[in-house]
Amino acid sequence: MTDVIIIRKFKPRDFQKVLDIEYQAFNEHRPDLYMQFYELNADTFLVAEWQGEIVGFIAGIELNGIGKVFSIAVHRNYQKKNIGSILLNATTCTFKNKKINEVYLEVRESNYSAYSFYKKHGFVSIGVQPGYYSDGENAVVMKKILY
Repeated sequence: MTDVIIIRKFKPRDFQKVLDIEYQAFNEHRPDLYMQFYELNADTFLVAEWQGEIVGFIAGIELNGIGKVFSIAVHRNYQKKNIGSILLNATTCTFKNKKINEVYLEVRESNYSAYSFYKKHGFVSIGVQPGYYSDGENAVVMKKILY
């Protein structure tokens, strides 16, 4: 048995597993967007694979020279194993290699663990988007300067 986590680009065959993880992790679901991410941003749509099983993913997008983390999730059975950090670092490295200097994301105000996770990785809060989520909850907007 090996503990090696493989980070690789998303492939269409990963779609259902990514959706399963997404449904487990979030209250809002936008499955239609994931294939669009693949088609438009294949370099920053990554999955984490452990023993042949997809255990996490990150969907990053590039918009007008700015990076954005749209979604990141790790299957609940594999959380607290550094997989989210590995995925986030891989995506920010890809953005940096593309000469993208800034990365943004939104996180629910109530999601303290995610907020702390992003702070640990160098993101800072730059504002609040009122009513960002469909249930009316605000989003904290965060930013990281890559270089």
